[in-house]
Amino acid sequence: MGKFQYTPDKDQRVHEEGAIRLICQAFQSHENGLPEWLKNSSDAYVGDEAPEAKRVAVLIFDYGRRGVTPSISCLDFCGMTSARIENNFRVWADPEAAIRGISNAAMIQGGHGNGGKCYMTQMFAEYSLLHTVKNNKGNRYGVASGSVKFGYIPDPEQGRDFSVPGLRDELEQVLKPIRSSISGLPKAAVEVLKLASGFTLITGVGPKGYSDRIPVQELVANLQEHPQMIRTLEMCKVYVVVNGDLFNRGGPLTLPAIVPIPGAEKPRVIPIPVSLKDPVTGREVSTTDGDKLPPGNLTLKTSAVRMSYSKRGRHNIVYKAKSGYIGYVSVSELDIQSPYRDRIYGECFLENLEAFKQNERARLANSPLTRAIEEFISDYIQAYAKEFEARERRQYNQEEKNAISKINEALDRWKNRFLNDLLQGLWGAGEGPGPDPHPRLPTGKPVKLELSLSHHKAGLGVALRPVLKFFDDAGRRVRAVPFRWISEDNNVAMVDEDLMVINTFSPGHTTIYAELIKGKLCSNKAPLEVARIQDITLSPRDLQISVGSRHKLTAVCQLATGEKTDDVYLIWTESNPNVARVSSSGLVFGFAPGETEITAGDDRCLAKEPCMLRVVESEGKGPGDQKGKGYPLVKVSGEFDVDPETHEYVHFSREDPPVAQRPQDVDRNIWWINSASPLARLYLDKSKNYGYESREWRMYHLERYIDVIVQIALTNGPTEKESLSASDWIMKWGAQVAEIQVAAASDLSEFIATGDLPVA
Repeated sequence: MGKFQYTPDKDQRVHEEGAIRLICQAFQSHENGLPEWLKNSSDAYVGDEAPEAKRVAVLIFDYGRRGVTPSISCLDFCGMTSARIENNFRVWADPEAAIRGISNAAMIQGGHGNGGKCYMTQMFAEYSLLHTVKNNKGNRYGVASGSVKFGYIPDPEQGRDFSVPGLRDELEQVLKPIRSSISGLPKAAVEVLKLASGFTLITGVGPKGYSDRIPVQELVANLQEHPQMIRTLEMCKVYVVVNGDLFNRGGPLTLPAIVPIPGAEKPRVIPIPVSLKDPVTGREVSTTDGDKLPPGNLTLKTSAVRMSYSKRGRHNIVYKAKSGYIGYVSVSELDIQSPYRDRIYGECFLENLEAFKQNERARLANSPLTRAIEEFISDYIQAYAKEFEARERRQYNQEEKNAISKINEALDRWKNRFLNDLLQGLWGAGEGPGPDPHPRLPTGKPVKLELSLSHHKAGLGVALRPVLKFFDDAGRRVRAVPFRWISEDNNVAMVDEDLMVINTFSPGHTTIYAELIKGKLCSNKAPLEVARIQDITLSPRDLQISVGSRHKLTAVCQLATGEKTDDVYLIWTESNPNVARVSSSGLVFGFAPGETEITAGDDRCLAKEPCMLRVVESEGKGPGDQKGKGYPLVKVSGEFDVDPETHEYVHFSREDPPVAQRPQDVDRNIWWINSASPLARLYLDKSKNYGYESREWRMYHLERYIDVIVQIALTNGPTEKESLSASDWIMKWGAQVAEIQVAAASDLSEFIATGDLPVA
């Protein structure tokens, strides 16, 4: 093949606005935007070679008031010249924007010159501007909402290089519209101002997503946990002012301290080999670019408490290269199977990763090297976690293991029988009025009515039940008071006041809401479309499930408009309810071996072909092997039961819940009683006068089964689409627990008292 020759075009055309909007997609939140502003302030101080004492940044939040729109601002005491604005700030996608002309560029966090501008263009409903002064010259530069083209305010003649004889007076003037003043700034900021030659105030007016009040507490908490803020908070003092008042008693934001695991206080440093294997291609990848760059290292640190909640923002491996921070990967996203995964974090320094830094400086670009590095990190975290597992693991003799397994098998059989009866009762509960399983709500004066519908499209001649809740001024749910239902078009649908169901009559649109009989209080309005259905197709048409398992059927409706949708409320029926039952959303549950036909439709249209459902006995090897196959499987973690697929023991930590599921267990319908939880360890400890033969352990073991049964009952009944508040869920949980405890006390009294195992 001959030498390739071509003539490059003299110009390279790019759709500027389209490219910029594409670049900015990662910065469509205040949580990701504010760190960019503060990082830019930190870099500005580095560029000015400011000593640590002079590195102060202030976030200013103004909730707004009558005639004044809310705003978010960031103030530093560096300042920018018009040359800096025009040659650096306004240039998009410039990797040298932050370091051009800077002697100590290695200290700059940098980026591509996009993040701060993206935040200004996307997250403010009115406009964003920077008011900056440097060496007695000022500039006003900004952008209107919806645009990506910045410019001087109001024009270059008036907004560029205007004279500023008094820096303090200028700052006082620009702080006033955002409900702030120099006297209201932190003392450290006032002291820095005395020696400063400039300042920059970036303000976004009309922060999107905050109609009533800016959630300062949440934003500040996010800042302190955001991976990109680590270096900024180490290098600068960042203060917050809210509506003119100092936040946090005027103290700077700090990185929350992470207490290490006892015995693992010292970080573990692992050298990165000069070559690693790409897990996708299997080929060797150089980590040093063929020895052109130095090798790197992985540093792992530990936390005494799980980081998946309060320290979630720090639960990362932070990537660093020659330019400093270049991105991160959450440890929870790595392939690590250990409860101690949630207590390990750290950083990876490798210069060869510089080229894979992405615009938002989060996860690195996909490549053979980044894939190999992630696998290397995962392997070492897995190995490190196993060391802690071994330290905590408790040894049990074979007699204890056998006894616990026998107890578990017997309780599992009782659970399956009880679940079958319980779920049949739940699925039959909709047949009549029946008693209300919930405790009665307290009385109170409602100030809010909340209406919800399971579907916003329905067939003709169906009846769906609305859910209406009453809340008092403290946000607590209270007992209903007299009200009436209203449909804006009774010809389309109307609420039956006696049966509390919405009956649909003809195709069209209406809105359903409720209003109090005394007073003018109304609920939210719920739209409802009664659709004209031309065809219904069920999927799958042939299905086999085991006794005790469930499966979701789909009904795709072809509407008269040509639209196809599977979110239409229909009438679902089964030909033999003793074999299986079907809910209003198409979820079927198998109760007994046999066959039944499942179909769905409305008064005008029925599915052409029903689903033929066969329910068979659970396979002898037991449940838990496939999604929806048989009853849920409950096992005991630690050295008692093995994973049915890997045949390996499964370990949880003392901080995991008493009944736990790993991600891979959810679809397999497996639940684990965590033998490492504090009470489980206590009740299995013979030296504490307990042990597997103790009444306390039997009660604890049984209570964990009740936990499992309740969760299954509340998520696999006919109302699985029901939307419940936290308080409603707690009430429903309590009622279900009470019912199961009554059955357990009756069926398992001998087991509880003497340890005699229940008979199948």
